[in-house]
Amino acid sequence: MRQPNAPTAADSQQRSHSQEWQVAFINEWCRLAEGRADLGETADAALELYTVHCARNPEEVAREEWGMPA
Repeated sequence: MRQPNAPTAADSQQRSHSQEWQVAFINEWCRLAEGRADLGETADAALELYTVHCARNPEEVAREEWGMPA
């Protein structure tokens, strides 16, 4: 599975905080999985985790969920 495209400046102007957070989480998760993450499952996890951790750094949350020290 390939990694999602990094957001562009134009994308960030139209995305909500929720969407930005989820994209950052997904990108970090895919990096940790070396591109082999299931995008649908990762997106579902990002949505669920956002509701609890929205004020935190999404990359840090991804590393914690992956089992790595943040």
